[in-house]
Amino acid sequence: MSTTWDKDTIASEINRMHAASEPLSYGAVQKSQLRLLRAATRHFGSWKTAVEFAGLTYEDVRRYRVWTRERIIKRIQEHHRAGADLSWRHVSTVLDPPLAAAAIRPNRFESWQAALEAAGLDYDEIRRHRTWDEEAVQAEIKRRHAAGESLRVSDVAQVDAALVAAARRHFRTWYDAVTVAGIDEMEARRGLSTEYDDDMVRGEVSWSAQRAAASVAQ
Repeated sequence: MSTTWDKDTIASEINRMHAASEPLSYGAVQKSQLRLLRAATRHFGSWKTAVEFAGLTYEDVRRYRVWTRERIIKRIQEHHRAGADLSWRHVSTVLDPPLAAAAIRPNRFESWQAALEAAGLDYDEIRRHRTWDEEAVQAEIKRRHAAGESLRVSDVAQVDAALVAAARRHFRTWYDAVTVAGIDEMEARRGLSTEYDDDMVRGEVSWSAQRAAASVAQ
């Protein structure tokens, strides 16, 4: 059944291809979707105008690179190092939809779980982060405190970057989350190391307060 092309159906097909991580450069579409390219030129005057009508940035389309397995793994690891929520729902709808679509293609990893594991991540651990609302963040901070674990942000980030990221999403800063949990900020900043004495910690708190005040002033 042939497609009747108009501006809306052309834009819809461009967005479908983008979501599926199919190449949208002029040369690639000329090879794979010649009828679409001809229709876009007829209705919009140029492929560039059609792409932009679909809500995409043409320069990004021109620089399109194929999502190889290696590129998918690298992008997942970059998001992980940044402390991003890597649950399927968040990645596929908010964080990086093109990455999600590419990862589950049959000629790539077929599933998000397989992609995460190829990137060296624990799928079950990632799934648990989906439920990190404010209460869950608070509960984990209190658990770590009760267990005698360090609450200094650099220490926590080394073992659980996603917890720190979730705390920042919900409470602005890690130490704001700690304070809301009823734990003394200076105690948390000291951590378990003797490297940080009270003078250093007080200096950190003062600098943090000054930065927050400057941010509000702006």
